[in-house]
Amino acid sequence: MASQFPIKPPASPPPVGVNQEGRRRLNRIAYFGGALALAMITLNFLPIDSEPWVWIKLAVFAAGTTLYVIWVTRFSLWQRDEYWRERGRNPKHPQRFPKQSDEK
Repeated sequence: MASQFPIKPPASPPPVGVNQEGRRRLNRIAYFGGALALAMITLNFLPIDSEPWVWIKLAVFAAGTTLYVIWVTRFSLWQRDEYWRERGRNPKHPQRFPKQSDEK
């Protein structure tokens, strides 16, 4: 009796949404986010309750969160610009159409 699955499924195309630069940026955000989360968890569960230590923890949390938000925002803006560049538009003014050449 023949096997029911001799036909191989068609090969799916590689994902087009993430290029090498996008993967590099996402990895950087993930590494920093993981390190930041680990630092915050560690600092939060240390049993030191003196006031200077609380202010140091607050400064570390604020600086790390600020950096993380900046990196995520920059990644989002870069991704938006890449989207418009792929479509041949100016990322700063995507509503303007590119100049058409008279050659047809």
